[in-house]
Amino acid sequence: MKNKNILIVEDKDQERKLFEYLIGQLHAFQSFDACKEALVHLANQKPDLILISVQLTDLEPLLFLQKVRALVDRSCLVVALSSTIDQSQTAYYLEQGFDDLILKPIRPKEFILKIQSLLEKQAEADVNTLEKTDLPPILNSEVYQQLLRLGSKEVILQVYSDFTQECESLIQQLERNPLEEPSEELLRIIHTIKGNSGTLGAEKIYVAAKQSESLGRPQKRIEFTESLHYLKATLVEFQEYLKKEPSLYHAKSN
Repeated sequence: MKNKNILIVEDKDQERKLFEYLIGQLHAFQSFDACKEALVHLANQKPDLILISVQLTDLEPLLFLQKVRALVDRSCLVVALSSTIDQSQTAYYLEQGFDDLILKPIRPKEFILKIQSLLEKQAEADVNTLEKTDLPPILNSEVYQQLLRLGSKEVILQVYSDFTQECESLIQQLERNPLEEPSEELLRIIHTIKGNSGTLGAEKIYVAAKQSESLGRPQKRIEFTESLHYLKATLVEFQEYLKKEPSLYHAKSN
């Protein structure tokens, strides 16, 4: 399993340092002693798993969970840490939306095995979700045929050619600045690409551009940068598709 990112929220110094030591052997981590500080961190970076002590006093644990779910999706696991030895608590916290509960004091070996097990199940779920998801087509042929009914083939092909030039300009910009921040200018370009791809039936580009725009507007920089890699890949894929499709791109030269 590749290195994951884990967020630790624990106000007891000794316990937090133990969690940091154990998790640091296998994964990257960030660590905070208060919920509010952790939430500020979550606004800019999404971890794979969050460990949260339910005995923290600066924010009620269920309210913390609600705020976490508003910032990150369900693929991020949230695990409660409790020093109250009461097995009935597990059912309660699971019903409230936590993914699991770990009792303190922990046993180091069992703790690591538990974390690894949770992350492995998470990875399997992500793969299953991806396999079940219908990926959008590179080009929706129905949209292309509808456009042909609205104008001559030469005109429509010129529209697609102009769009590939827009794609190429964005690709070059991303290659020059691979760690682009969500500036207004870049978001404007992505918004234009999104609108044009939707009109032309370039559905994979539309989905990728929509995701980048939705991450860029709230300034989620890390996720935004990651989304740009996928957007660039869909732009390149679309260009290659048109070049290999004789009824589209090459027809322009006839």
